[in-house]
Amino acid sequence: MKKFLVLIKRKESFTGNFIQGHREFLQGLKNDQTLVTGGGFEDQTGGAYVLQAASLDEANILASHDPMNQENEAVYTVKEWNAV
Repeated sequence: MKKFLVLIKRKESFTGNFIQGHREFLQGLKNDQTLVTGGGFEDQTGGAYVLQAASLDEANILASHDPMNQENEAVYTVKEWNAV
């Protein structure tokens, strides 16, 4: 499996309405051993998490199911990451 970094940048229109669903989504990924690690940025501008997936397409599909990945909430960027 490859590793993918999912960067999340909150938009000015961020409401926080999807945070609980986002946390539940991440817990499900952790339970499935798909989530490697993750967390929010101290300055409250967003966060990041690392996924294990077979391909960039698969990682993008996973991130697209994150409840906080909404047009008016945040910008999600998924990058293949050569982390050790």
